Amino acid sequence: MLQSLVSSSSRLPLNSMHQAMSFFYYFAFGSNLLGDRIRYRQKGAEYDCNGKLDNFRLEFANYSERWQGALATIKEAEGKEVWGCVWKMPNEYSDSLDEQEFGYHRLMVPVQTPKGVITCRTYQFSDLKADPMAPSPHYKLVITEGAKENKLPADYIQKLEAIEDNGFAGAVDVDIPLLAKLNAKVDL
Repeated sequence: MLQSLVSSSSRLPLNSMHQAMSFFYYFAFGSNLLGDRIRYRQKGAEYDCNGKLDNFRLEFANYSERWQGALATIKEAEGKEVWGCVWKMPNEYSDSLDEQEFGYHRLMVPVQTPKGVITCRTYQFSDLKADPMAPSPHYKLVITEGAKENKLPADYIQKLEAIEDNGFAGAVDVDIPLLAKLNAKVDL
């Protein structure tokens, strides 16, 4: 049995075997939809495709000092869907992604894509009973612009744009080009 596994795997091109072991798929539905945001810490992230996670809904919970508002999470909800994008993440960024997603736990989820179902890592806020809250305008902007950048369905982008933000007007502690104008505003 072991011999047949070795024989069949040795027929794969070396680069295919290396690729199969050198990355994981990550489903982003929040701020990591935006290329500049995910590559801020995970420089090796590579866009693969868009996808849909069935039987979950997008929510915002837990106040973040960094973002000055609630953060995106997913919760199980029969008949609902969350759109996002699938990133190929080099394994060397696994710990960095876990650190970025502090307060969240990993989930492995089946994501519907044009390529078929891809099992992806994603993250869910660990306190499943956290009260829903509003995101900051900055955080909402990063998510909606990431959805546009990756050409998520227009009706889903409209739903994201319709999310009520908390009206925060100061600067957030996230240094990406998209936020430069919002971060430059000063409260009078």
